[in-house]
Amino acid sequence: MGNPSARYIRLLSLLIALALAAAVTGWLLGRRMPQVSLGINTWTGYDPLILAEEKGLFEHHGVQVQLRRFESTGDEMKAMQEGHLDGAAFTLDEALSVAASGVPLKIVLLIDYSMGGDMIVGKPSIASIRDLENRRVGYEGTMVGEFLLKRALQRHSMRASDVTLVDVAAADWIEAFEGEAIDALVCFNPTAALLLERMGGNMIFSSREIPFEIIDVLVFDTGFFERHPNTVPKILLTWFDSLDYIERHLDESARIIAARKGISTDLYKRGLDGLVAPDLEENSRMLDLSSTNNVYKYSQRIIDFMLAKGLLNARPSTVELFEPSVIQGLARP
Repeated sequence: MGNPSARYIRLLSLLIALALAAAVTGWLLGRRMPQVSLGINTWTGYDPLILAEEKGLFEHHGVQVQLRRFESTGDEMKAMQEGHLDGAAFTLDEALSVAASGVPLKIVLLIDYSMGGDMIVGKPSIASIRDLENRRVGYEGTMVGEFLLKRALQRHSMRASDVTLVDVAAADWIEAFEGEAIDALVCFNPTAALLLERMGGNMIFSSREIPFEIIDVLVFDTGFFERHPNTVPKILLTWFDSLDYIERHLDESARIIAARKGISTDLYKRGLDGLVAPDLEENSRMLDLSSTNNVYKYSQRIIDFMLAKGLLNARPSTVELFEPSVIQGLARP
């Protein structure tokens, strides 16, 4: 018979070796595929990130992303401010607000600019912006909602005091539109498409009338950006791969995204109307300060609005906030 102590020692040694091998393997995988917590909300423009997660495109580029979806943009901003997210998709004003709150950010990508995707939808009795005088307009309480309404009123020689604002959370938009509390709603796709198609709503103003003024961006915490210089480019490559996949396989992509969001494929496709997602070349051009059509110039209107509202204490340096190096590195042949 063998020595029981010797067998025990050999078994223990084997278990220790296996544990060490597993630990080293996990460490190597962790180094090769960093874990990134990325926040999005229900805006259609962010859906390519959902497709990327479902199709394994992040892993294909060697990065692990935990996509966190928020029903409220306010909750998403709070998560970024409290350090629960490494990066997030925001409207530009939201990114500016988070940065102004003391969170150092880098804007690395122009996700989209709204060319009709954000709109004001009136009930069947409301046919124009002029019909809103002395009426109640629902909005989520976001800067984009208020900005869109202000620009609509300005273009029709009306003042903010001509309407009554009613705070309505995005999750309650449909119920509020069906009820008696509001006469019109500042909203975005896909909910806007639902109100127009199924509830008799009238589109009385949209971002198509103010091109390039409502922009969505991808931001990262500056500390994360500096600690992981090779990770952000992989995420951007994933983004452009996802855009390409949607363009080449729209029906499949629509089924995947619609199922994840709990909406119909037709509603998802309708939500793409009025949405422009700049490709790599256009991103590079718009992030170039010397370009005629650059984001530094377009961003000043929303900054002016935020300053007038007292939401910014000082004009931020967009040159410091926008980080074109990643896009330019990818665009370089």
